[in-house]
Amino acid sequence: MIVYFDTNVFDHLDQHNRVTDWDLFRIRRAVKLGCIRLVLSYLNIEETLFIVPSQPKRAEARVKLIFELTDKHLVVRGHHLTINNDIRAYSRGLPIESPFEPLTSWMESDIWRLTAPIGKDVKALDRVLKETRRIKKEHQDFMIKARNKMKPLARSVAGGRYPFESYWKNNSVWLAEGLARRARALEKVKRRGIRGLLKLKSVALAVGANLSLIYSHHFEGRTPASGDSRDVLHAIAASSADAFVTNDGNLAIVLGRIPVEGFQVMNLRDFLDSLPQWV
Repeated sequence: MIVYFDTNVFDHLDQHNRVTDWDLFRIRRAVKLGCIRLVLSYLNIEETLFIVPSQPKRAEARVKLIFELTDKHLVVRGHHLTINNDIRAYSRGLPIESPFEPLTSWMESDIWRLTAPIGKDVKALDRVLKETRRIKKEHQDFMIKARNKMKPLARSVAGGRYPFESYWKNNSVWLAEGLARRARALEKVKRRGIRGLLKLKSVALAVGANLSLIYSHHFEGRTPASGDSRDVLHAIAASSADAFVTNDGNLAIVLGRIPVEGFQVMNLRDFLDSLPQWV
């Protein structure tokens, strides 16, 4: 079973936040025995970078735990590459490529260059943090403007009662078409069928995460947050796995209602309970 951990799960494991030594031991044993294989995502590292300036020891410990538990052959590729590869393969009727690549020594050294407590590249770290903050802020501002613009319409639609299933049905196709257009494969995809494209996990989760977040803003009163853009990227990266484990209750709701086969969303406690008793 391939599993994707949200960054908060690694943090809770490292900090023993509602986690016991026995819980961590079971996860280590499940990894060692091959019951689970954990995805290595740069997003986990990127989010850890934000605590490097203020909590360097905590950041170092989290990165060490990430490297210890994750499978070095399951480094998930970036979201653009994953989605574009899948869409182009679908448009040509070809098998879907693996979303993974192996961890190389230069990848690992590049990560430690930003997170090591001694000898880290402070200027490079600062550049990464500034760029990430800029992207997150732009996404948040866009979502806030869209939410304010759509408020009157949201109130009028079915008197405010508009199930997500209907929202998905009415909006998923045009969003999938937009992804196919970006991948420069729209005409070929149309010949094969847009709805077939939505059966690909990466596409379904990219479309679904965006739609579900927007739905939560317009119909559930949720305020757009700076971390929303990263939640979408986590969803796309997690499409490489069978299960996404997060202790963020709101994110679990947002992703859990997306209609995608072969994908589970659960919290860490439920995940631990799902492991075989002998682990």
